[in-house]
Amino acid sequence: MKKIEDYLKLPYTYEFKKEDDGTYFISVKELEGCCSVGDTVEEALEMIEDAKETWLSYSLEKGLPIPEPENIDSKSYSGKFIVRVTPTLHKQLSLQAKSNGVSLNYYVSEILAGKSSIIETQNRLIEAISDRYARQETKALTSGTGKLEINKESVTAQWKSQSKVMDFPVKKRM
Repeated sequence: MKKIEDYLKLPYTYEFKKEDDGTYFISVKELEGCCSVGDTVEEALEMIEDAKETWLSYSLEKGLPIPEPENIDSKSYSGKFIVRVTPTLHKQLSLQAKSNGVSLNYYVSEILAGKSSIIETQNRLIEAISDRYARQETKALTSGTGKLEINKESVTAQWKSQSKVMDFPVKKRM
């Protein structure tokens, strides 16, 4: 039987959301109802560790089942999944596949593969830009659509912050 220390070492998935009031809501995806709020990301992370320990202790004490994080590497994938689309999109994709001389299945898988690599590239680019500007007085604002906009601190007051904002540490100038 696992002990609480064993569960605390597992790589659970944390989900963040910046609330309208500026606080950060955090939850543990696998542990239903295990959540907390903090004024900063760091505080939210501290708070969720306490909440996770309390959640796990209670479950162990009561003999309740404790879900473990899914190991994505050990999961087997069949290569098939069902996607529901509107009839209009289905027709459009079918016509495009036919005009390219390929099956609808092949056409859609090629579109998904292309979009997947574009998203990976965007994420790497955002990470590189974020790292580069982390040492300057900047804020990175993202609209949640994959676009990243970098502005100097002096002009960020003009921007209406979106729901996803990354604040970088600001070095005080003397």
